[in-house]
Amino acid sequence: MSLSKHLKELHGAERQQFLDSFDLVFCDCDGVVWYPLRDFIPGSARALAHLQQLGKRLTFVTNNSISSPEEHIEKFARQGNLKIEKEQIVHPAQTICDHLKSIAFQGLIYCLATAPFKQLLRDAGFHLAQETGPTVITSLKDLHEAIFDGEPVQAVVIDVDFNMSAAKLMRAQVELQNPQCLFLAGASDALIPFGQGEIIGPGAFVNVVTESVGRQPLVLGKPGDALRQLLLQRHPDIPPQRVLFVGDSLASDIGFARANGYQTLLVLTGGTKASDVTRLPASHPQLPDFVADCLGDLVDID
Repeated sequence: MSLSKHLKELHGAERQQFLDSFDLVFCDCDGVVWYPLRDFIPGSARALAHLQQLGKRLTFVTNNSISSPEEHIEKFARQGNLKIEKEQIVHPAQTICDHLKSIAFQGLIYCLATAPFKQLLRDAGFHLAQETGPTVITSLKDLHEAIFDGEPVQAVVIDVDFNMSAAKLMRAQVELQNPQCLFLAGASDALIPFGQGEIIGPGAFVNVVTESVGRQPLVLGKPGDALRQLLLQRHPDIPPQRVLFVGDSLASDIGFARANGYQTLLVLTGGTKASDVTRLPASHPQLPDFVADCLGDLVDID
């Protein structure tokens, strides 16, 4: 038996009490609003529009750096009844840009990430190091070129990189032997949804570099502590207990949100099954307050 309340089990005054208990909604996108790289999940757009009509403030906290913030906004706009502004999207590339600007960073960056992620950094005025050496390493000479022939950098950034290689990780490790070189990470999920299951996420590669250099990165994507602090700072007027965090991952969403004192709602349209929740003891840090089959259940309880 689950210790979390299912939204469909809320009736009458209990339904209204739930809706009245939060002013701000932090919401994941993939697996919550839409299927990864696919269409909106049925009922999700209607639920978000309904929350806006109730006067709830919406912010979308995504680890998806395959798509730019502008592409996220365009996807919302195609629903017709949703108008989402850029400042409502918390995207790992944007949070890293904001951090670098806040410290007046002007150096060269070695960035292991997707093309949209890198382009956002360039558009913000930052300079990225080029890859060196051949694409395919076939000799020690090739490996030496890939690791050592580039310009020294002042920051290493790791996020999702579908072209990750041992040589890239080795170059990152070598660059980070300089104690003045910044070590930043965006998304740090151990696993990410793909197809009908999950695949290795950027967190595994971040951990490889972390262990090799003996340094912890500043993680500005879920479930990083730096992002948790950033979210608290974005809305200082709203107490954490008046925030509802909606996600589909127990580790990246629910555990992350509970560490900030937010209310939590797990939807079962992503990578988590109902049985995963029922196995959690009452003291587990990833136990959600509420569970819903989908985001659309928010409309049905009103």
